[in-house]
Amino acid sequence: MARRRTKRKTRRRMGFSIINAAESLAYANIMTQGLFNANVAEFVFGSKVVPGGVQGGMGLGVVGGYGGSAYGIAELINDPNLFSNVAANAQSNAWPMAIQAATVGIGFRLFKRLLRRPISNVNRNIFTPLLGKGVVRL
Repeated sequence: MARRRTKRKTRRRMGFSIINAAESLAYANIMTQGLFNANVAEFVFGSKVVPGGVQGGMGLGVVGGYGGSAYGIAELINDPNLFSNVAANAQSNAWPMAIQAATVGIGFRLFKRLLRRPISNVNRNIFTPLLGKGVVRL
């Protein structure tokens, strides 16, 4: 009788990639800026609330922005009619968002390629002896 084949276990990446998190945050910022006219922090926490209770914007957005009023999660929950404005923003900002997303993708790919050796060196000589695994991952 023939021997049964065993499945190979899938190998999971261990650790957290700071560079991949920054890339994801950049993509999220492009989406929220294009659809809701607010950066990620303004979208989540509200466009008028700054830590410490001071009124005003967060000041973390892309320079220039797309104009118009900013929508956060609270505004969308309180007034579902704003989704028509979000749809209009999606139509008018589709090409700029696509160009920005392509630029971010290419930029991070080059960034990772340029920093592959220095990050490997830091992981191998500093983090691995201290923690037993690499902290900064590509």
